[in-house]
Formats: sequence, structure tokens, C-alpha cells
Amino acid sequence: MKKLIILSVLATVFFTSCSSGVDLAIDNPTDFSVEVVVDTLRVVVPPKEVVWVEMGLGEHQLTLENDSIIKFNFTESVYMINPSLSEYLLSDEYYGPEMYQDSYAANLTNKEVTFLGIPMNGNYDVISDVINEVTWDYGPRESLPEMVEVDSDESYTSLVKAYDPQEFMALMMSSYSGE
Repeated sequence: MKKLIILSVLATVFFTSCSSGVDLAIDNPTDFSVEVVVDTLRVVVPPKEVVWVEMGLGEHQLTLENDSIIKFNFTESVYMINPSLSEYLLSDEYYGPEMYQDSYAANLTNKEVTFLGIPMNGNYDVISDVINEVTWDYGPRESLPEMVEVDSDESYTSLVKAYDPQEFMALMMSSYSGE
């Protein structure tokens, strides 16, 4: 019985410790490497790449290349770190039959945002902070799927995509040229 109690306590501690981590996606959409220091860990992120860092929940310190120091209490499981202070566009993508597209559109928040100096009207958000909680389904330079299986109890679904500046410009150029 005593062994069972000890094993239960150890299992609880193990599973609790597994869920107490934070994943940082340090993104670099630029053409040059960037360096970030997370607490004492020096991380070099190559151009147009993401480097993942795991750490515990709680307060941590980020030091950017310009020697600015940011102390932040990380309470969620996934964050994107934006050391280049680039702008990212969050956009909602509809998946489902055409007949439900109007009801989907009726539920969207239509607002004006400015992304890369371009005013845009729609269901968009722009993020440019150094530390961003990941609230999107697909990150920068991740391709959206062509099709998504919709649950049987729903008419449609949507996925949120974060576009970096170069990715967005390439998307605009390809849609403008008719590709």
C-alpha cells in the first residue's frame, strides 16, 4: 500500500511537471541572422527560420541584439518571440461548403488594420510585439492545408494563419498575377 501511494505521488509530480513547460518559437522573417538571449541561453536564429526553445513557466528574461532587456511572466504554453519587431498579419481562412460562406462571413469582425503601411478592411489582426501568445493555427511560412475535415456536427470551420511580411507579399504577388 505504501509503495502504491509513493508511485501515485511520483506519477502526479511527473505529469504535473510535463505540463508546466513553455515553448518559445523565436521567429526571424528577415534576411539576416538574429540573436536572442533567453535567460542565459544564447540563441542564433538563421534568416527566415524558427528556432524552438523550451523552458519552465514563470518569469524569464529576454535580451535582444540592441541590448534591450525584457522580463516577462510566461503563463501560457506557446509564445512566438519576434526579436526583429516585424509585423505579422493574422487572417482567418474559411473551410466548408460554399452555401455556408455567408453565415461564416456574418460572424466575422470587420475592422480596418494597417499592415506594412497598407490599410486593409476585414477580419484581420496585426501583431508586432516582441512577445506574442500563439493564438493562431498556422504560423509564418507554414502552409495552410488545401482541405480540412469538418466535424459532423458543424457546417464549416476556419483556421487562423500568421503571415510574415515576405510571405504576405509573395501571396499578394501570386494572386495578383493569377497563379
